[in-house]
Amino acid sequence: MSVFGLIFWMLITFGISWWNSYAVGCMWSEAKEIKGQVRVLSIAGYVMAVAGFTMVYTTILILLSAWIIPYTAIAETFPTGDLLELTYNLMYVMIIIPVLTSGIIIWYHSALSFWKRKNVGNGLVLGWNSYANVRNIISATRQTPNALKSIANILFGRKGKKGKGDVILLAVFIVILAICGGWFTTSAIVKKADREYDGLEKLKKDSEGYHGDYKRHP
Repeated sequence: MSVFGLIFWMLITFGISWWNSYAVGCMWSEAKEIKGQVRVLSIAGYVMAVAGFTMVYTTILILLSAWIIPYTAIAETFPTGDLLELTYNLMYVMIIIPVLTSGIIIWYHSALSFWKRKNVGNGLVLGWNSYANVRNIISATRQTPNALKSIANILFGRKGKKGKGDVILLAVFIVILAICGGWFTTSAIVKKADREYDGLEKLKKDSEGYHGDYKRHP
């Protein structure tokens, strides 16, 4: 992926995650009261937002690590390539199941909404969610085995390699930091939207179908 393509992907993913967080916040308190599928949908949107922010923050931290390490005293012996590979694969393995699960829930509600209310807006949401869901499933089928193999190779298949322990610790730290960042960012946006928006009237109208507020990550 080119630098421009990477920046574009990060901006799009961040924007979609922000919108998911805001949409969840607009119905968060009301969903707790209504419960049922509305509550499930809000949680799925929350998880999707956390995953999106986590991907962006992990990418940023990986890029920062690749830029900083060559200027440190350990640059000659530290396996930077192993760090980048392990960090990315750990992040991918940790978020792919929540992303797929939340994606299926969101797709189901968008399909249900389109079935009940056949309009252009619901159709576009269903089309996008269908595309993103299929794309993520295909990607997971292809990448997950390779990611697990790569993780196992770095953890267990490179005995005696210098810096292995440091690589593992730093990779785990980066992933945990990115997940925490994703969670804190999502929570902050959700809380702000929850304070500013009264979604009770909207939820009363839409409680039987999907709201069309959630977007999937590309």
